[in-house]
Amino acid sequence: MSEINYQALREAAERAIPAMERLLMLPADDDLLSEQELKDYGVDIDALNAFKFLAGPETVLALLDERERNQQYIKSRDQENEDIALTVGKLRVELEAAKSKLNEQREYYEGVISDGSKRIAELESGSQAQKLVEAIIVAIENEQERLFDEDYLMDSKECIDVIREEVKRWDDSRAAGIGIKGE
Repeated sequence: MSEINYQALREAAERAIPAMERLLMLPADDDLLSEQELKDYGVDIDALNAFKFLAGPETVLALLDERERNQQYIKSRDQENEDIALTVGKLRVELEAAKSKLNEQREYYEGVISDGSKRIAELESGSQAQKLVEAIIVAIENEQERLFDEDYLMDSKECIDVIREEVKRWDDSRAAGIGIKGE
């Protein structure tokens, strides 16, 4: 029997229950009772026969086979669900790690962009070398004006000395943390 009519089996079992209860209430010393005697006791012989026909060994074996298949199916689904849960857990861990790494990279690149912006602004406002040159030119012009007022022409050695002094003053100021005008 490969196909079970569950509804018919259920109805036959429901009808057979009262008949089985009546059979169990009969005195145990009654060896054999005829069909008529059973009917006289109120036992529904037709319900018992219908149930016996529907619930034979083939039906019981088919039900047990179906139950076993269902249990195997449930077991495989449980394993699939467990595998999915493990995968989801791993993906969550990977997602959190990726988010963390992304935040670290974002912070790093925000710092790089900020530093780059500052450096660009610094370069646009003039470089350190340009500031040094401008400071030297100012010092030379001041020295030339002083010497010109004294009617003295500056020779190249004195010009170089003035430049060296200005560079040394500038280096000393930077080492001391003192900003030079325009810096």
